This record gives sequence, structure tokens and C-alpha cells, in this order.
Amino acid sequence: MAVMLMAACNQKQSVDEKMMDTTMENKEWTEIKPEELNANVFDLMDKDWMILSAGKEGDMNMMTIGWGQLGVLWNKPVLTVYVSTSRYTNEFVEREGRFTVTAFPEQYRDALKYLGSVSGRDEDKLKGSGFTTEFTENGSPIYKEANLAIECKKIYTQQFDQSLLRDEQKDWYAQRGIGLHVMYIGEIEHIWVKE
Repeated sequence: MAVMLMAACNQKQSVDEKMMDTTMENKEWTEIKPEELNANVFDLMDKDWMILSAGKEGDMNMMTIGWGQLGVLWNKPVLTVYVSTSRYTNEFVEREGRFTVTAFPEQYRDALKYLGSVSGRDEDKLKGSGFTTEFTENGSPIYKEANLAIECKKIYTQQFDQSLLRDEQKDWYAQRGIGLHVMYIGEIEHIWVKE
């Protein structure tokens, strides 16, 4: 199973932000095994979009994504995300040992569009989205409004090599004026769902 998850935007949260719950305890989340995930990954990642997040309470970032892959590598369940070096989120994913990817019900589509249209360098995207941050036992951010959360431990990182891109991909980057993407492969440690 594979699908592209693309980074579109990001968010930084100030230390003074008090909109967060501190843990996931006593919430509606149910943990499942990766092989129990019952979702069309092509719809989930490409059509529905998701949020990639990294950081800790008081210093985190979020961005809408539409490229990625789910599968198995080195006998481990993995999720791969791609983040342009020009995105603010890249700093957080690069720095942290873990990242999360969350999906939302259709009713939050406008919030996901908003997150894809602004930069965390310029405004408090968490506040603007209306989402409420919760944190896993590892301190990774997820969102109360989400219905799927996947927490990953980074196991491989590599930036795209310009010399290996075909002309079509080189043109894609030239037209958009953004930095090449970095591939982050994360071993899936936890998957939580809400019914």
C-alpha cells in the first residue's frame, strides 16, 4: 500500500498557549494494531488530507499533507512523509525523534484548508484552526477533533537528490519555487482511532 502525502503548511505554538490537554488519558481513543487499520489509504492521504505534526508541548508545528506512504520496511510497519526544506515544519520533523499524522472527519475540511493556506512563521495556526492539542505518552501532538492518529519513530531520513530527479519533477519544483523534499520514514509505534 502506498500513497503520496505532501507537505502544504505548518504551525508554531507559543509556550503561553493554553488550548492543550496534557495527555490522552480518559479520552475516546482506542489503540489498534497497524494490520487492523481499516482505511482506503489512497482516499485518506490523497483526497482527504491529513495533518503532520512534530514537537512538544509549547514548541510544536503542524501542516496539511497530501503525499505519503504506508507499508512495511525492514519487517516493520512504516509511514513515510515528505516535507519540503522550505517549510517551517521541516525544522520540527528534523529535530524530533517522532512525528504524528492525524486524520479528521469531513466536518473539519475548512480547517484543513486553512492550515494549508497559512504559515506557522506568520501566525498561530493552531488557534486559527480551532483544533485542541492532546499529547501522547511520548509527548507527541495529536488533536482531540481527529478520528485517526498515527505516531511514528523516525528510522530513516533522506533529502531528494536533484541529480536523480527526472525533468518533469525538476520542472515541478521550478514552477513552485520550493525546496526539495526530505523523506522521513517512521516506524509506526501507535495507531489510535475514534468510532
